[in-house]
Order: sequence, then structure tokens, then C-alpha cells
Amino acid sequence: MSVRPVFLVIGSIAIAGVIGALVIRQTHGASDPGSAFMTSAAASPTTQPAGSFPAIPDGPRYSGRAASAVSPQIAQAPTPVQPRVVLPGAVPAVAPTGAGAAAPAAAPAAPPAAAPAPAQAASGDANTAEDGQATAAPQVDETALRYFARQGDTKRLEAEIARLKALYPDWYPPTDMTAPISVPDPKLDQMWKLYSTGRYAAARAAIADRLAREPGWRVPDDLLKRLDIGEAKDRLINASNAKQWNTVVQIAAATPSLLTCSDVDVLWRVAEAFAATDRSARARDVGLYILTNCQDPKERLATVQKAMQYLSDAELAELLALERVGADGRGEFAAVKTDLARRRVGAAAKDKAKVASPEDLALIEQAARDGTTADDAVLLAGYLFQHEDIENAAKWYQLARTRADTPEIARGLAYALNALGQQQEAEAAAYRWRDAGPENNEAYLVVATALLALDPPVKLDAAIVARMAKAISAAKFAPGARELGWYAYNTGQPLAAAQWFTAALTWKPDDEPSAFGLALCYDKLGAKAALQKVIKVWGPRSQRIADIGNPKARAGRTGLDALPMPPSIADPQRQAALSEPAVDVTRVAVPGPDGKLVVEPLPAAAPAPRAPRAAVAAAPSSGGGSGGGGGGGARNCSGTIQPDRLSGSAALSRGWCLLDLNRPIEAADAFAAAMRSTSGKLQSDAAYGKSLADLRAGLTDSAAIAASSAPQDTQRRVALQTEILTQRALAAYADDRYVETLFYLDERARIAPEQNDLLMIRGWAYYNLHRLPEAKRIFVAVAGTGSREALRALATLASDRQGSNIGDVRDRR
Repeated sequence: MSVRPVFLVIGSIAIAGVIGALVIRQTHGASDPGSAFMTSAAASPTTQPAGSFPAIPDGPRYSGRAASAVSPQIAQAPTPVQPRVVLPGAVPAVAPTGAGAAAPAAAPAAPPAAAPAPAQAASGDANTAEDGQATAAPQVDETALRYFARQGDTKRLEAEIARLKALYPDWYPPTDMTAPISVPDPKLDQMWKLYSTGRYAAARAAIADRLAREPGWRVPDDLLKRLDIGEAKDRLINASNAKQWNTVVQIAAATPSLLTCSDVDVLWRVAEAFAATDRSARARDVGLYILTNCQDPKERLATVQKAMQYLSDAELAELLALERVGADGRGEFAAVKTDLARRRVGAAAKDKAKVASPEDLALIEQAARDGTTADDAVLLAGYLFQHEDIENAAKWYQLARTRADTPEIARGLAYALNALGQQQEAEAAAYRWRDAGPENNEAYLVVATALLALDPPVKLDAAIVARMAKAISAAKFAPGARELGWYAYNTGQPLAAAQWFTAALTWKPDDEPSAFGLALCYDKLGAKAALQKVIKVWGPRSQRIADIGNPKARAGRTGLDALPMPPSIADPQRQAALSEPAVDVTRVAVPGPDGKLVVEPLPAAAPAPRAPRAAVAAAPSSGGGSGGGGGGGARNCSGTIQPDRLSGSAALSRGWCLLDLNRPIEAADAFAAAMRSTSGKLQSDAAYGKSLADLRAGLTDSAAIAASSAPQDTQRRVALQTEILTQRALAAYADDRYVETLFYLDERARIAPEQNDLLMIRGWAYYNLHRLPEAKRIFVAVAGTGSREALRALATLASDRQGSNIGDVRDRR
């Protein structure tokens, strides 16, 4: 054979191949935008591992570029019959099929005519080529279209029209597709019906039965493909529900026609599978695809809401950038942005190191104001409390409580009020929900303990004291028991205080402040044996407790050695638990840990203390009616009258008048009558006057209660507190209770400077506790001011250091 015929044959074969490729491209490739994705899914194992998901384009490809720049590998959503708004860069996708799907993904197109034979191509007959292309025009299968029309399934009908238009651009739907037509094949129609209801196994059984009966019958390719896709979708959903994420990805990779806007639920499940297998970037890409191509507003919003569960804020920001703004100016993702703000503010509310942005806080504040539920107000309050904006936190908790009354709100409000110094309101807020759970019970115990720890002690109703004591005893809350002990001690109830200090040490044997308080109680009660037991156990561990056992400590005065004693002191080798039966308390007195009233061996209001010579004589006096509005002079109060019969202002004036006449007991009664006035200013002035009267009468504990019964300005509050602590220090010194003297002087030094007379009291207290270096330092400092008394004290100290025993300081002065 010559060379020329060989080249002619090869050329003819090449021309025929080119023509065939053009025909196939016209009927399939050019009109099927999902072909690239399916080709990727069907890649050989050498180029794409089995079960791997075809690469989804990165997010930036869907960020608004021209459509020509987009190369999606996911099957695109169908182009609807009527024009619809599509985001920049979106490409219509092929719809999936199956039960619940909108339309088939890729119905088989009519096979093209066979390519021309090599001889025909070699002849170069143009007419023959044109005839071949004409005969290659595809035949549109409208079986599914007419079936959906007969069933009245509008959604699937529209999706099927869109699919056919995508496959066959020159095709137009028939005008009579919804009109009743005769069913040419009732058996096939029944198979379609089984498919449309999701009964795929029944449809396949019907196909197998007909093939067995009619061997020559051919199953429509479209029906088989639809069944395959429907079954794949069912497997994907089942795998997703079972959290078999790799299986979800494998099915999606093998069935790319499922991944379209016509079945967003499948896309959501695939995105979730990506996120669950640590491929959040791929999950983000799925979200970008949906927001770029899919149009349903509800599905778009749900896409972002679901993405919040597994995408970071940075990845979510890419999705939010595709937000559409409505005619009212409101973005379609406004609700999601608020949810995101809630998430970030909630995280910052749990971690003080995190700070929410002003924009997020503004969103939550607006939602809290506009809403009707308490959730946003509680969230904002929690954040503000964590970041120490306590005042605003309390306001938001109070707003939340107007909408709901829950344990969480009560707990937050109680902590906020407690931090603001409103302990009584905090206790009331926490009490109702104290038994709602461990957190609320702890909150109540904390605020109740803070209320009891106020100095000076506040005047409380008997019912409030009783319920706090009951809760503290039931919880065996050692800090609360300790503060109840101090509250009882400072209100003149040392025996009740001893019982609570005992309870605190029983529940927390290493609580040194409770041991110190117990020692002071025993010392005040004159219980020598009990005091020595405390000193024996605690002296080596606490210097201030050891100091109580100095040689000058008074011996027992009342014979009350059978006092409450914690097991850790009475028997250090064995710790026993106490029982706390609850009882109702109806007196304004601190009940014991057992709930019973304590009969004090000493009166709550002790007589005026014996002043320790010159130092006490020089102590500052409380003064008369300064700041109280004065009185009417002696002539207005020289007679006797019941103050209860006077008006509030008249009783107040009489009180100042009596105080000027140095009749403090009568003045205190008049001020007490004035305190019943409804005027806040009058109540404050009367409380201040009564405190001064009680102080002048030597009723220090009563003065402390009166001072806390009504609000006072800072100047009055500091003045009263200073005088109360001064009198307590002097009373303790006069009673030879030197450790307690130093305790009160230290408290006083925090709010006011010490004068020379009190410094001398401090120095002699150190002296009697054998703390000679501290005593010398104080005496030297006072002597530097020219005090002769301090010089005599230094001389006494020097003689003791030369060998004399330390004696009673008052005998040496």
C-alpha cells in the first residue's frame, strides 16, 4: 500500500472523531454544569482515592467575582423557569432527585447518532455531515415532567422544567402538560408513583417483576438513575443520623448530583460531616456555595445558623459577607449576628481575660431592651459582673427579675447587691431560691455571712437572724458560723457567740479566727478552765490567742467552766459532729447552732466601763447635738413627758435638748421615738442622736445597733464607728482584756489616727502582754511629743528590764 492512501485513512478517522466529540459536547458537556464535579467524583484511584470528596472550590471563588471566574466542582442549582436573583459568581446547578428531592439530577439524554464512518468523513461531503448533525438532535424524555404535572407536585414540576432547560436550551415545556392525558403505560406510571413516595425497594421489585413477565421490556434509564440517587440520599441521611461522618463524605463523593440547592439538607449534612472530621475549611466552602447559589431566604438563614455550631468567627465572617439587605434596610442575617454576639459575650462572661466588643454589647443591650424574656438581660448582667461593672450588672439583673424569677437571676442579683454593699437586699434576694441547688445555696450562705460580718452590726429582725442561723447550721458552713459568733459577741451575747465559734471549729478545726473569738468569749465570761484549754491547743499556733493567757488575765468570775467546747479543743484526738435541729426563733437574739435561744449570764448592754485613770479621762467624748439639728434648750425639756406622744420632729428636738443637759438615757428614748418617723432625713438624724446618747451612757453595743438602723453620710458614719471602737477598746482595757483591746485599736486605726491617750493604752496593753519591744516603740513615739506620762512609762520599762517582774501597769502609773 502506498503512503498516500494510509494518510487518507488516518485523516478520515481523525475528522470523524472530531465531529463525534462536537456532537457529544453539544448534547451533554456544554449544557451540564455539574459534569466537572461528576468527572472529579469518578476519577481513577490513582488521581483520587476512593471515598474522598471532590474538592469544593475555596470560599474566595464565591466572594463576588464574575461568573466566568468560577469553576465549581459541586453540581449547580437549576436555573428556574422565571428569572431569579443570583449572587455574583453563582452558576445554576443541576437538581437532585429522590424522595423529598426536587427533581432528577441528570436524566439520560437521548443518545446521539452514530458518528460518521471513516469513509464518509474522507469523502468530505458537507451535506452528509449536516444531515448527521440533524439526526443527532436529542429526544427529550418528558415522562417525569408529565407525571409530576398529573400528581400536582408543583415544586418537582418546576425543578424538572429547570433541569430540562439546562440540558436542552432549545426545549420549551409543552402547553398541555397539566391537562389530563391518557397513560400509555399504567405499570410504568405505578413505578413512578412508588419512586415519588420514596418506596424505592417496592419500585425495584415492580421493575424486576415486569422484567420477569416481559423480557423484552426496557426499563427507562431515567427511572433507574433516579432510584440510585434516591437510595444514595437515604443512605447519606442514615449515616448522618448515626454520626458516621466518613460514610457521609464517601456517599456525597460518589453521588455529586445530590449536592445542589434543590436539596439543601444534604449539603448541610455534608458540611456537618466535614466539620466533625476536622475539615472546617471544607465545611465553610459548602456554606459559601449555598449562600452564593441558593435563593430561599429561610434556607440561607438556616445555613448560617447551622454553621455557627462548627465554624470559627473568622470563617463565619466569610459567610456573613454574602448577606443580602432587604428593602427595609435590614440584613437577612441580623438575627444570626445577634446570636453570634450572644456567643462571644457569653464566652467573655465566663473568662475575665476576654473582653466583648462594644458592637456586641450594643447588640445584646438592644435585644435585652426590645425583648420580653430575661435571657439577654441575664447574659449582659453576667458579663458586666465578671468585668466588675457591678452597678450596671445589678440594674440588668433587676430588669431580668421583672420578666422572670429564676434561681439564676436571684443568684446573680444577690452577688451584685452584696458587692455593692447592700447586704440586706442581697440576703432577701437570695433567700427564696436558696434550696434550688448547690449554687444558690452557696450564694445565700455567702451573702448571709457578709451581712453578719458588717461592722458595726446592723439591726436585723429576729426572723432574718433565725433563718440565716438555720441555713448556716444546716449547711455546716464554718465561715457563716464564725460571723454569727462575732455578730453575737458584738451585740453583747458572749455565750451565744461561744456556741457559734464552737460550731465553726467543729466544722473547720483549723479556723484560727473562730478559736480567737472563742477565747475572747471565755475570757469575757471568766471561764478560766475553758480558756486554758483553748490556749493550750491554739497557743503554739496563734500568738494573739497565747497572749490572752498572760499573768494578768482575770480569773473566773462566774463559775461558768461548763461552757461549749469544740471537739478539736476539748478532745483533740477525736472530732465529733454536731446535730442542728431547726427551731423557730421569735426574739431579737442570736440562737445557738441547735436553734435554741441562749440565756446569757451577762447582760447584753454592760454598764459603763471603768476608765483606766488619766488615759481614759482624756479619751475623746461623743459631744452633744452636733450635726443633729440641735434642741430647743433646757427650758423645753426640763419637764417629764412620754416621747411616744410627740411628733417625730418634736421628739428629735427633745432628744437633742436632753443630750445637752447630759441626760443620755432620756435622750435615747426621745431619739428612739423620733426614729419611727416616715421621713428618711428625720430617721437618719434620730439614729445619729440615739447613737450619741447610747455612747454617752456607756451602751456601746446599743449605739452600734442604732448607728446601723438608718443611712448616715460618710462623715457621721466614720465618726460613730471611731467612737464605738474607742469605747470598746477602753472597756476591754479596763476589764484587763488586753488582746481584745489591741483588736479594737487596730480596727479603729484603719479609719482614724490614734491620739496620744489611745497610743498610751496600746503601749500598756503590749506591756501587760509581755511584748516589751512593741511597748517601748509606742512609748518612745509618744515621748517625742513631750508627754511626761510616756517618759514615766519608759522609766518603768527600763526598771523592769533590770530584773523586776512586770506587774499591774495601773499600779505603776
